[in-house]
Amino acid sequence: MNPITPAVQLFARHRNAANLLFFSMIMLGFFGLSNLNIQFFPTTEIKNVSIVVPWPGAAAQDVDKNIVATVQPEVRFIDGVKEFSAQSREGVALMNVEFYPETDMQRAIGDVEAAVNALTTLPKDAERPVISQETFFEPVVSVLVSGPFEERALRAFAKQIRDGLLERGIDKITLEGYRDEEIWIEARAAQLRRYAISPDAIAERVAGSSLDVPGGVLRGAVERQVRAVGLALTAEEVGAISLRNAADGRQLLVSDVARVTDTYDASQPEGWAGDDRAIRLTLLRTKNGDALKMTEITRAYIAETVQSLPPTLNVQIFDVNADKIVQRINVLLFNGLTGMVLVLAILFLFLNGRIAFWVAVGIPASLMATFGVMFYLDMTINMLSLFALIMTIGIIVDDAIVVGEHSATLIERGDDALAAAEGGAIRMTMPITAAALTTLAAFIPILTIGGVMGQFVRDIPLVLLSVLVASLIECFLVLPGHLSHALSRPQTEPAAWRKQFFEAFDNFRDTKFRSFVTKAYDRRYTTSAVGLAVLIISIGLLAGGRVPFRFFPSPEGEVINAYVFFQPGTKRAATKAGTQRIEAALYEAEKELSPEGEKLVSIVFTQIGRTRSVFGDERALVSAELTASETRDIRTREIVGKWEELMPEIAGLRYVFVRERRGGPPGRDIDIQLQNADPEVLKKAALEVRQALEQYPGITRARDNLFYNKQELLLQVNAQGKALGFTNQIIGTMTRGTLQGVIAKRFARGDEEVTIRVLQPRDATSPKQLADIELTVPGTNPPRFVPLSAVVDIVEKPGFSTIRRTDGQVTVSVVADYDDNSGNPNDVLTAMANDTLLKVAAKYNIGFSFGGRNEEQMETMGSLRIGAIMGLGLIYVILAFVFASYSRPIIIMSVIPFGLVGMVTGHFVMGFDLTFLSMVGLLGLSGILVNNSIILISRIEERRDEGEDLRDAVINGICDRFRAVMLTSLTTVLGLAPLLFETSVQAQFLLPMVITIAWGLAFASLIVLFLVPSILGMQEDLRARMRGDHRRDHAPFIAE
Repeated sequence: MNPITPAVQLFARHRNAANLLFFSMIMLGFFGLSNLNIQFFPTTEIKNVSIVVPWPGAAAQDVDKNIVATVQPEVRFIDGVKEFSAQSREGVALMNVEFYPETDMQRAIGDVEAAVNALTTLPKDAERPVISQETFFEPVVSVLVSGPFEERALRAFAKQIRDGLLERGIDKITLEGYRDEEIWIEARAAQLRRYAISPDAIAERVAGSSLDVPGGVLRGAVERQVRAVGLALTAEEVGAISLRNAADGRQLLVSDVARVTDTYDASQPEGWAGDDRAIRLTLLRTKNGDALKMTEITRAYIAETVQSLPPTLNVQIFDVNADKIVQRINVLLFNGLTGMVLVLAILFLFLNGRIAFWVAVGIPASLMATFGVMFYLDMTINMLSLFALIMTIGIIVDDAIVVGEHSATLIERGDDALAAAEGGAIRMTMPITAAALTTLAAFIPILTIGGVMGQFVRDIPLVLLSVLVASLIECFLVLPGHLSHALSRPQTEPAAWRKQFFEAFDNFRDTKFRSFVTKAYDRRYTTSAVGLAVLIISIGLLAGGRVPFRFFPSPEGEVINAYVFFQPGTKRAATKAGTQRIEAALYEAEKELSPEGEKLVSIVFTQIGRTRSVFGDERALVSAELTASETRDIRTREIVGKWEELMPEIAGLRYVFVRERRGGPPGRDIDIQLQNADPEVLKKAALEVRQALEQYPGITRARDNLFYNKQELLLQVNAQGKALGFTNQIIGTMTRGTLQGVIAKRFARGDEEVTIRVLQPRDATSPKQLADIELTVPGTNPPRFVPLSAVVDIVEKPGFSTIRRTDGQVTVSVVADYDDNSGNPNDVLTAMANDTLLKVAAKYNIGFSFGGRNEEQMETMGSLRIGAIMGLGLIYVILAFVFASYSRPIIIMSVIPFGLVGMVTGHFVMGFDLTFLSMVGLLGLSGILVNNSIILISRIEERRDEGEDLRDAVINGICDRFRAVMLTSLTTVLGLAPLLFETSVQAQFLLPMVITIAWGLAFASLIVLFLVPSILGMQEDLRARMRGDHRRDHAPFIAE
């Protein structure tokens, strides 16, 4: 007995069991929908631990040699480490330890902390290492606060807004253009000499005097806490600190020898919006944070708070990801609903009205149950999961169609309604279960894909798994109960048009289609040869590059960034003035591109003193948010091109490059990494690689990430200096204290940390002036001073702003932007690897590799190949078990390669490149395609069991299941059809997968109806030859 028979009979015969289960599925869906987060892309995380070691005033080369080179060998070989990378910058070492996905991060961070804390060779004046595990945060919305205010006032407004939003439940807020507070003690050279005191002595005295110290508890009748109070919180209080008693008996105060002021960290970037100072607040969500809810909170709070703020203060909300999410999700929802309408139309066209209705009812039930399962699997509603749901609309009804159609057949044979409903479900258990398992077998290997892309596409198989389970429950337990009631009522005469359609369809099936199938079987070798020829042509189109492959084309960006680099040593004021001209060029580009006044630029925020995470007065970052891509006719790449075209010539400007911010997996299409040499050699090699890259069509803005910084002045202690007791350590500490200042103390003021810094006179702006600064001779009391030039030799040479290492090797990345319309970036990388890179590597004795998306592509495609083999193996095992045959699965799976025909044809006709999502679609398509073969083979086997010879069983079986095959294919194709013609810019990255499944299924479904008969006939021919039977009495054989 069929193991599912008791369950089917229970739900079909029980008065309300089917309805109870149906409504439970609906309620589960409402619960899931009310709790699921909505976002654009799936959440992707990398398990990282960061190590930050500040070393104020140190050059990048010193940081690399003394910090990174010390930490790297201790951390790199910790168990579970995938990659160790580091950036050595002026004044800080930034190290990142990436672990494999399966690593226990609690243990990993403990291992890193133990390794770093055990080091004893870090520079003495480097600050304590800060070790932290990177936590997922995603930007949701930004708020720009700007106006004609002093920095202190603007900071207060920004802080008020930040604190108010945090109180209302925002997960995290970062501030840009919000510089840390400092108190500067700027010593006067004459006073230092007069009072024989050094900056270090001032710093030591301030640190010891500016603090509150507990003094114990005074016990008596009433206990009293004793505290020594002396913490200085303002510049005035710091200036009043006593250094010592002067010769005249009065106290020598800090203000007597220095100018004390409240100021801000000069090394941190400033924010500007036009001519006004600006601070950007970026609101971030955690993994479980709700982007839409956070946006509603922000808008409500700003609308309420802005009423109490000065009218000249501008508070603008921008870069609202929630709006983009809703807009793009709505695009998919509209297409999904349109597809569902088409599916319903097909159902009511081909099926009995009552059966079509109850089959259609199964769609919302299965989808709603899936939402509930998605919540318990910690998934989200995003572009990929929603697309997977749309894709499964046709798959959901396939099972119900087969059960419903077979039940209708049993009714026509004279069975009563209950027996027909139960019989339809029970008889179709094997083919439906086999079809579901093979579909799952094709999609589940996608879960084996590692890295960021694996996390990116994991929602597709998980959604499909949830939908299929829900669909099986609905078609075996809910549908029979509904059908038993629906079919028990008297059947009404179908409408005239429906009757005519059924007659026309049956006539076509029994005449022309039967004739085609008969010819395909009788001329089976010709049929197979034609099919093979079509497959070879498709492979040829693919191999010949007529249908190129591009790993992952991202959706068009709506934020463009200009990275501005002036000559090293450029003053911040000059950088600001030049950047304002660059910003003006953007607005000029807007005018030229939209002469009718169409708004293209929404808001601009400029940071002076940084590009990305690299700081320096000669750098600037101009970020411009554009209007929504769906509301403008001018594409982002056109705006970028026009801005670059109008970029002004500015004295001291090294270069500017403009890039659009795109979503999707991280990394660039062109990223060539050079390794195994010192920075000087790598820089020469990088310049040659850049020049070669720029010769290829489509390549723009080729650059490397090894930037020259300010000229370095190398100080070498001479004989006189050694005689006076100077060492490299002493010289470095003293000059750094003179130029960068000595940090006397850090303390908390409110919720912020304030630094007290002691500075010497800032009049050393040239090598000559540097040579004249005075140093304190070690061990002298009172202090004796000598000029720097007397104790060191000074050598000038260029330095680098950042030195990068990957797994211990110094690494330079040569990156470039690539025009999407110029072909395949992989072709450029292949050509470079076979020519220029080999020559450069031999010339400079270096190694090279590909990073960015190419690195991700190699890892992902390798996993995908393994997953494809695993999926095909699982499909074969499932089919071999179900049919108890080793050869039948081969026949059923023979249709799979013809999905490639549809995929290649579809991409070629519609002008799309193949992408990673095309490959994912092809892998999933293989499971869907075999379903039609299973339906056909199952019916042919039934005919054979009834005593028909092979030829009659094949032809009759194909005709019997023609309507089912057409219906199951049409419902899936029509469910996706609206997306095929979607013009939304933001949905374009999904279309390759849509094309693969829709075109692949359409082509292969036609082919399977004629190829399966021919293969079955050839199989029987082969058996006959092996038996020595040449009569071929199973079918007429027509010589080819």
